[in-house]
Amino acid sequence: MENVYIELIQLIPSLLWFILTAVILILFYKPIRHELLPKLTGFSFQGVAFSFLEKSIDAAIIELAQKNPKWNVLIPTEAREIAVNRTKKNLPLFEGAQILWVDDEPKAFQNERNMFIKLKAEITVAINTEEALEHLNRSRFDFIISDMARGEDAMAGLGLLEQLQKNKDKTPIIFYIGVFNPEKGVPPFAFGITNRPDELLHLTLDILERSRN
Repeated sequence: MENVYIELIQLIPSLLWFILTAVILILFYKPIRHELLPKLTGFSFQGVAFSFLEKSIDAAIIELAQKNPKWNVLIPTEAREIAVNRTKKNLPLFEGAQILWVDDEPKAFQNERNMFIKLKAEITVAINTEEALEHLNRSRFDFIISDMARGEDAMAGLGLLEQLQKNKDKTPIIFYIGVFNPEKGVPPFAFGITNRPDELLHLTLDILERSRN
């Protein structure tokens, strides 16, 4: 009998720790649940979500490289990988970015817009210069992506750029076009011009790095 008492006495410290732990869990269950568990689950699933986003970006750029052959858009594998890796490293820059996309044929570059939507950017579409200026008067945008030719006006994009200069609007504008002649260079006061989706990503990242960092 004496041995039983001795064993019970030896168990008292363990029992006390168990009771103390139970009391702490009861008293602080809600704070622990709301503060600690979301962090743990976020850590567990963030890698999965990030991996999914990586695949989405990669798939989007591969798809974008398969444009109409007459546009002669060729993206070397190395260049695509560089754009993907840079994008992966700077994902937070795109989240919530406000993009004004000006194009009289909105469906023409739907794949590109889907790519930015996957990156959690927000896109407003305008089909002409007048509509674009109305949006700019009402809202602030991180940058503008614009076509060049609209209808019979082969230089409509430059007309938008001119209006921006008159209005002293400093929103960066990138011309994203079907046919690009590098020898003509970048139009004055434009941030850049390209017909390649990988270069479009680089240009947008250049802008966001300057404005958000």
